[in-house]
Amino acid sequence: MEIIAANPELRGVFASNLIMARGAGQAVAESKTNKTGDKINLVGFDSDEQLIKFLQDGTIAALVVQDPFRMGYDGVKTALAASKGEQVPANIDISATLITKANMNSARSQELLNPKIR
Repeated sequence: MEIIAANPELRGVFASNLIMARGAGQAVAESKTNKTGDKINLVGFDSDEQLIKFLQDGTIAALVVQDPFRMGYDGVKTALAASKGEQVPANIDISATLITKANMNSARSQELLNPKIR
């Protein structure tokens, strides 16, 4: 809240992890600035129930979401290949997805926001 009050021209924030995104989302939600039309565009990294609610109500403009299941699969597959002496790529794209209010109900966005864990 203090950063928002001290910087009335602030129009964009990127919160680079879940905890920071929660705090920034709460500050933006409570900010009088956002209620007067001087919108602060907040983009958070990662997601949980609170951040999804902030996305739904427009407090957060977007979430950058990873695919931990894909990351785990690629990690194990690469480790296994390396353990067998096979060539493995130096870098593997984790393909993060930008989710906005406009695309949050797509099948892919829902897979990432609400994974079915068995």
